[in-house]
Amino acid sequence: MLKKYTKFLDGLESVEKVFLVVTAAIMVIVIAYQVVLRYVFHASNAWSEELARYLFIFDVFIGSAIALRKNSHLQVDVFLNLMKERTKYIYTIVVTILGILFLAVLFVYSISLCKISAVNITPGLQVSMAIPYACMPLGAVLMILTSFEVIGKNVEKLKQCKKGADV
Repeated sequence: MLKKYTKFLDGLESVEKVFLVVTAAIMVIVIAYQVVLRYVFHASNAWSEELARYLFIFDVFIGSAIALRKNSHLQVDVFLNLMKERTKYIYTIVVTILGILFLAVLFVYSISLCKISAVNITPGLQVSMAIPYACMPLGAVLMILTSFEVIGKNVEKLKQCKKGADV
């Protein structure tokens, strides 16, 4: 079961990475355009800076899901390194469950925020504010999906520890 879920997340991660590459390229082009417009032509526009900002925020939320899956988030692991293997896995499972609870709350409140802000229009792009705010529920769902895999892998490692196998 975990192998199928991991394969699903592998496919999802591939889509996320393509999105990140495309949006990063768009950001570079749009910011370069803005710089040329500002310093060469002494003019500016609001939409380019706004677009780059919103794409960057989306990238942070989507990249966070990938970082969670790869265990690449910034963390202080001195305390974790002092633990025995079995305790590490239990600790990681508990902390990940707490993270899922936080992300579930973030999801619920960010959906409400998207609904409330749907009538507001961004000044530069002239789109609903629900679009930039959609990065929060999207990122929360992606991180929750990834967290289930983290829990599953740690449960498997914990079972191996109980059997006395090397982990």
